[in-house]
Amino acid sequence: MGTRESHHGDDMEKLARVLQGMIGFGNSRVRLQYMVDQMAALLGVALVGIWMEEKTDLIPVAVGGRAADYGRALVFSTREDVPGGQGPSGRAFRERRTVLYDPLRESDRHWRELRERHVLGTSLAVPLVYEHQVFGVIGLYVTRGKSIQPRMRHMMEILAPVLSMMIKDQRDRMLLEERSKGLSTLISAIQVLGRVQSEEELMIEFGDIAIQVLGANGGYIILYDKEERPSLKMFGLLTGYEEELGPLLMRLIRMNPPRGDWLSEPFSYRKRRGRYRDILEQLQFRSGISGQLRVDGQLAGVFTLWSYEPDFFNNKQYVLRALAEEVSTALELLRVRRRLIAGAQTDPLTGLANRTGLQERLDELVAEGRRYTWPFLFVLLDLDHFKQINDTQGHPEGDRLLRVVADHLRRAVRPFDVASRLGGDEFALLLARCSPQTEGIQKRLAALLGELSRAFEGLGVSAGVAAFPDDGDEFRELYRAADQRLYEAKRRGRGQIAWPDEVFQPL
Repeated sequence: MGTRESHHGDDMEKLARVLQGMIGFGNSRVRLQYMVDQMAALLGVALVGIWMEEKTDLIPVAVGGRAADYGRALVFSTREDVPGGQGPSGRAFRERRTVLYDPLRESDRHWRELRERHVLGTSLAVPLVYEHQVFGVIGLYVTRGKSIQPRMRHMMEILAPVLSMMIKDQRDRMLLEERSKGLSTLISAIQVLGRVQSEEELMIEFGDIAIQVLGANGGYIILYDKEERPSLKMFGLLTGYEEELGPLLMRLIRMNPPRGDWLSEPFSYRKRRGRYRDILEQLQFRSGISGQLRVDGQLAGVFTLWSYEPDFFNNKQYVLRALAEEVSTALELLRVRRRLIAGAQTDPLTGLANRTGLQERLDELVAEGRRYTWPFLFVLLDLDHFKQINDTQGHPEGDRLLRVVADHLRRAVRPFDVASRLGGDEFALLLARCSPQTEGIQKRLAALLGELSRAFEGLGVSAGVAAFPDDGDEFRELYRAADQRLYEAKRRGRGQIAWPDEVFQPL
């Protein structure tokens, strides 16, 4: 009895020295390799190895002993319905118990032939379990003709839980380091998000971060806005497919809007029919992940990233979630800024651009005009006899009339033109890419203002027109020229448009 206890004490002391020696290695794979080499020598067996779960396979990560080359080529399965899962390692993984395997007593021809080829006999597999989760096995093989002694099994069963804890701790550290590194890189990259000036620029920066920082190979982002149509940007290998795939993606997302969490689970490419899937297959994408952008708790955008590599995004959810939140914050700031600017540039009574908004758009047209030699017209118009309406019918009726005129002007101009109320009954129009010589422009403007005159009994309209660049290239110059012509139109009897070169057009 004393001899058995002595052997047990010696074994525990030797095992403790092996575990103590592992601490001296910083690299986790070197540490595990040291352990299996030492255990193979300590137990006097042909092979000791560790196999870790990867999908439905058990992959060798460290193998020691004289038969190590054989062990490194072994890939087991966690599935029971394939030969690779019917041996001791697959069974130990599924059943969460130690499995002793003697090929002479088993009928499985596949494993018996493999062992005979490498002069191996009985084997033992012990599951690696941490917090009730199996993630691998540790196994040993003895030379054919030898047997596995009880002390070997005992030492392996003591080693397995200690090893499980060490491996999971190392994995957690690596994951934490990867997260820290990823977040550090991400923080450096997303600092630029706070400086973007438009949603278009934000989408471009998101694509650059996804490709250059996160390592995705392609993807897209769609932004939604109640006031405007959704906007789409594709990046990486999907660049250039906007026109072909944009309507399809918009329709798919409209039919199946994202729900729940900010981020989907990573997914693998699955072959399906359809043009989008054909392009993904052509680009050899194998894994992807989707996410949402939210502003004020509402869905404001979606994105999908793709990679060549299977399972590429499995360890990147934490970083991607942080990126989605930062992009959402940047988007919210852009929209708040846009509302503030719009409020400062909008007439509160009519909702048209005010003088500041008109000047902002005029400066843009001047810049375009200088670059592309495009003309534009500045039209200043005034409601004739409006004061009488205020005096006889009251200011509420006058305000209603101003809103009706504003709605009429808003509907009449093109999307890239501007209708503005400058104050009182004074309105202005900016007509882009037009000159007094543009075919049909005089007839079109006369029809627009004539409809206003006929729509309200006792109300007339007079207008003065200035042209860029002939009358100037600044707001005050164009306003002064248009105001002088408006004055001439009123002096000549109202109800007419005064064009450059003293052309007067009755309404």
